[in-house]
Amino acid sequence: MSANKVKKLLVIGGRPTINWYNLFKNTSIGSYTIEVEFTMWDEMVLTSYSDSGCIISIMPSKYAIPDTPMNTRRTFQPDFLLIRGACQGVYGQDWRNELLGLMYCGIPSINSLESLYMCLEKPVIYSKLLQIHKQYKEKFPLIPQTYYPSWSSMSFNTGFPLVAKVGTVHAGFGKMKLENQEDFDDLVSLIALQNKYVTTEPYIKWDYDFRIQKIGDHYRAFQRVSSCWKGKGMNQTDNDVPVTDEYKRYIDLASKALGMDICALDGIHDPITNKNYIIELNDSAIGLVQRHVEEDLNYIKELVLSRMKQVYKL
Repeated sequence: MSANKVKKLLVIGGRPTINWYNLFKNTSIGSYTIEVEFTMWDEMVLTSYSDSGCIISIMPSKYAIPDTPMNTRRTFQPDFLLIRGACQGVYGQDWRNELLGLMYCGIPSINSLESLYMCLEKPVIYSKLLQIHKQYKEKFPLIPQTYYPSWSSMSFNTGFPLVAKVGTVHAGFGKMKLENQEDFDDLVSLIALQNKYVTTEPYIKWDYDFRIQKIGDHYRAFQRVSSCWKGKGMNQTDNDVPVTDEYKRYIDLASKALGMDICALDGIHDPITNKNYIIELNDSAIGLVQRHVEEDLNYIKELVLSRMKQVYKL
């Protein structure tokens, strides 16, 4: 009797709240059964060989979901990747070497490993969005930005207030609002002690921010109102809104330029000029809105199976 034909799907995520084993239970593509393994970046050890591929060892997880293999050590070669955990953390965590190991062997992935590598540095993503803006002008309204490679290039500035972002920021971390030149000079004195680049952009007192989410061919749009200028805080509400032609154009242009199957585009709305400003593009590690989690996970599942069929011509 021949052995069962299996394709190994490795999901790399954050602290597990989703049972990926259940989501992909009893699924197959062609004559291959899909077997799932889940790990966090810091519970995975990998070695990549030019002649025999990538070998993954997953340590027993301290966050193991009951009735899954997560409390055991597993070693295998993945056939496909779903990346749902950020490759960098706000407290200095950085798993780019592991990402390079996956890229080394060319393992097919959602999102593409090349796009995930670009997302390690926000200025790289901004440069791609800027190319779109230069071509489409106001049809892709990207917020203006200035890049400083180090503190020594941060001279006198005008046009306050500004938002300064130190390095590759995440959520509300690494961002400051600068009201005047004195604030700017204070920031320069801090950056002088750090090996960090800085970007600045005009501060716009927005009435709502928006997020456009894309999972394969499925779209969602949200608008959020908050008492905090960063869009974070206790006093915030978010609502589903229609995916307008404008919103769809924004996310389609961005996702195509970066080669992303799962992404979210964030922006703000200026109530004075009635203009939108695109702020940033986020990769496949995006959080899902709780009220849509079950449906969106099924969209992710369908997308993964579809891509695996394409890759393996099944």
